[in-house]
Parts: sequence; C-alpha cells; structure tokens
Amino acid sequence: MRGRTLGQRLEALGHAIFYLVMLVAGQLGGYVLLVPVILVYAVSSRAIHGRMAPYLGRRFPDHGPWRRFMDGYHILLSFGQTLVDRGLLGVNRKAVMAGNTDGYEVLEGLLARGRGVVLVTAHVGNWQTALAQLGKLSRPVHALMQYDQNAAANQYFDVGQNELPFAIIDAEGAFGGMVDSAAALARGEVVTIMADRYIKGSFSRVDFFGKEVRLPDSAYVLASCSQAPVVIMLSAKTGRRSYELKIWDVLHPEYRARHERAVMTRDCARSFASCLEKYLKKYPHQWYNFFDFWKQ
Repeated sequence: MRGRTLGQRLEALGHAIFYLVMLVAGQLGGYVLLVPVILVYAVSSRAIHGRMAPYLGRRFPDHGPWRRFMDGYHILLSFGQTLVDRGLLGVNRKAVMAGNTDGYEVLEGLLARGRGVVLVTAHVGNWQTALAQLGKLSRPVHALMQYDQNAAANQYFDVGQNELPFAIIDAEGAFGGMVDSAAALARGEVVTIMADRYIKGSFSRVDFFGKEVRLPDSAYVLASCSQAPVVIMLSAKTGRRSYELKIWDVLHPEYRARHERAVMTRDCARSFASCLEKYLKKYPHQWYNFFDFWKQ
C-alpha cells in the first residue's frame, strides 16, 4: 500500500467491495451493484462522454443528446460487466462462462500446417475472458502486449487465482517483441496481437466509418515474414454467462518486393477495419475505445 495515491487506494477498495459482493452473491450480485455505480459515473463525468463522442457520433449520427447519453451509458455498463466477469473467474474457481468459437476447426486446420497463426483481435466484447479459451488449442498461445512486471498476474484474472492460459511476449522488449513472436510462429504456435490501437511503429492509413485512421500493421509484416496466416477473430458477449469468439476473416499476407509491402499491409489493415465495422454494426456497445480514434 506504501506509495499509493488516495485515488489508487480508493480504486483498490472499490475492487475489494466488488470481489466481496461476488463471493457472496455471485455474478448477478456484481451486475446489480454495477448499475448505480455506472449511472453515477455517467451522470457526473463529462470527460468520459467527450472521449466516447467521436465514435458515437460516427456510429449513431442520427441520435440526439439523450440517445447519445444512453449509448454511452450502455458502453460503460457493458465494459463494467466484462470486468465483473473477469473478476468472477478470479474469485471463484468453479465459475463457468459458456463460450462458443465460430471457426474453431478452421483455426486448428491452419495450425496443422505447422507455420503458426497470427491471431489479430481488438478491444471488443469480453475479449479478456474469451481469450482464455485459446488455452484449449492444440498449440501454445502467446499474447504480444505491453508487459508490466507488477500487473501481469492481474491482467486477465484480477485476483490471480487462475493460471494464465497463454504466455506473454513483452511488446517493449527487443524489436518490439517481434523476434520472440517470429520464434513462436516458427514453432507452429499462435501469437495474438491487438490491431485496433496505434501507439507507435509502422502503420497503414485506412478508412474507418467514413474517415481516415492509422492502424498498426506489424502483425501483417510479421505474418508475411513467417509465412503464417492471419486470422481476424473478435469476441462478443452474447448473454449474462455466454460469449462468442468468431473468425471474421483469414488473410495470407505476402509480398515479393520491398515496394509491395505498403500495399500488402494497407490491404490487410483495410480488411481488419472492414471486419471491425461489421462487428460494431452488430454489437455497437461492445467496443471499449475511450479516446478519439480518428485524431492520431
């Protein structure tokens, strides 16, 4: 506790209260407690609505102020529910989420070729809980992500009782984790990469809901160099205790000359953006993007 700010201590206390409620009343208890917390936050915080406005304005251009407020509330509530689900799996080893993987056989078929798979996904649905199901695959799974030595154990299951179903490759390591990722693919394994947030490195400019954005393209370069396919897989929360992992597209990135690389990465990024748009038309309140995605 030493060195923590008052805000961090209050946040930790809030988490502890939610864990206690879930231990006593389960997932439903966590959901019930979540409603007034999210409502107060949605009413009192103008900043969060400002962060969601760029997306909501493009996804729901015909919605007025009240409907736009409710859209924001539903996104926050949905995000809160995913955190409750994740916490439940941490505090209750017997808790079960019913998951369905649409395209599981396709994924296993690609792995059988022995060149590995680059699994491209996004911050949608209950992705942290759903990705745990990848531990059922026949090959080991690695998540390329920013690795915090102090927070890694809590990244996917808050309380840390459950063992992570995949290994973490540090995106801040040598060459952005690309060397370790390429080695995993060479062994025929899976590397998961989030492709809906550009932070640094190479990128491609593509259209997304009518305006140009930057999307990271390292996943496609990695796949082409390793001769591995790219699987675009997105998760969705479909019920209180159910979710779905679905393959939206399979790409085979390749280029023969260096000047062709930019075309290849742009085509792949366009395919990802198209899949994400289609997903958001079906699940508009399950993209947890709390910044101006178009202002980069």
